[in-house]
Amino acid sequence: MISVKELDAARPQQWRDAADDALGAAKQCATIADYARDEMASTLKAHWAGDAGRAARAKFVKHADDYEAAEIALKAMAKAYDDLAADITDAQRDLRSGLDYATRHGLKVYPSGRAELAGPMASAPGEDAYEAEADRHILHATQVVSAALEKASRADTEAAARLRTIEGLIAIKDPELARQALDPNSPLAIALRLSGGRDGVHPINVPQSVLDAVDRASRETGVSRKLLLATLWQEQQWYQNREPGLRGPLSEVGRFGEWLAAQTFMPSKSMGITHVKMATARKVFENNPGVFTMADGRPMSTLDDRELAAVIEHNPELSVRLSAHLLADLRKDPEGSDTDKQLFVLYAADTGQVRGDNERYGDESEYRENIIHTRGESWDKVEPHIDDAMAWQSLTDKQRADAISKLESQAPAGHYVPVDPIYGDRSGGEGTGAPEPDTPPRKPGEPSPEPGTPPTPPEGN
Repeated sequence: MISVKELDAARPQQWRDAADDALGAAKQCATIADYARDEMASTLKAHWAGDAGRAARAKFVKHADDYEAAEIALKAMAKAYDDLAADITDAQRDLRSGLDYATRHGLKVYPSGRAELAGPMASAPGEDAYEAEADRHILHATQVVSAALEKASRADTEAAARLRTIEGLIAIKDPELARQALDPNSPLAIALRLSGGRDGVHPINVPQSVLDAVDRASRETGVSRKLLLATLWQEQQWYQNREPGLRGPLSEVGRFGEWLAAQTFMPSKSMGITHVKMATARKVFENNPGVFTMADGRPMSTLDDRELAAVIEHNPELSVRLSAHLLADLRKDPEGSDTDKQLFVLYAADTGQVRGDNERYGDESEYRENIIHTRGESWDKVEPHIDDAMAWQSLTDKQRADAISKLESQAPAGHYVPVDPIYGDRSGGEGTGAPEPDTPPRKPGEPSPEPGTPPTPPEGN
């Protein structure tokens, strides 16, 4: 969520200027494409017959397609900037109207948009009519400012998704495919985003059984899948990122070490893949009587600490379910629990100060300190990757296969095209386009070199 300070300081004209620059570059690309296709290719057709002439014409037509695809991407970028500038301008106007209203009625407005009296009431505090009038002013200012922030945040989120899709268009040389990829919700656009890497964000490295547990826990509690996946990502233990799928010697050693620590039992010890403390688990049982039972029907609340620790450590699906109910319980207190990001923060520290800061600062991390600041930034970093992975998983097998096939058609032969969501199966394929000149063939699955990397010299003297 954009804060009051960020929206007030935004400079929409800069985005309009960037849009003008992109449009200028798009026009240049269009001019070159037209020249290559209409002038050069036509000239070659008239004056250069035979196979060599046809090959030359095909090359110029291919150059024309490249420039046309670039023109499409640049125009899309310009539109994204223009739309963002228009939405932010409208939101700024509403924000400043709300801030002016708040100032005129003696109110202060927090970065989250929440308003309150700036000081003691000027009239007799016991007068009901005065208090009702003050409440009306507070409510109106909060509604106007919050609506402006929500509009700006939606515009910012939509523009970010569009620009991430446009960034992926550098890999598309076919104008028709470029047009398809302009829809950020299209299978091709999603695949493009997933082929661009995760900027160092580690995967949610769990088996399908745990992902299935996320789906079940979300349906059971109403907690969003995104929030549960982000919590799972944040709370992963070291051995989950050493070996995939919670399997293998390192994973087993890690689990055994966690279980052994549970046997010696330390009250502050966090357990399971979502790092639930013993006292927290007991509190979840208390808030949800009869929900958590053993296979023989015994309530889990009747287990002693060592028994319960062992059960949690050896059942990652149970850890997910406990965390889902914990998040649902955190949401029951409306203070500072309006959004998934605020609940993500409360999962780490449910204190009066954190809830109060959530009310004052909303989803803005800039004003927070220490672990809360870091955790808020972690949410911002992982959220788009989870969104893309969820969008990819929602597609049919055919849609995913078609999108990968289109990516393969745009990559040079011998280059591997990865589609790497933050959770779920990694996929991709080998490029089927023309080989790059002076580039030795690669083994299946071997990634392409970075742009500008010189070819590997041949072995031998």
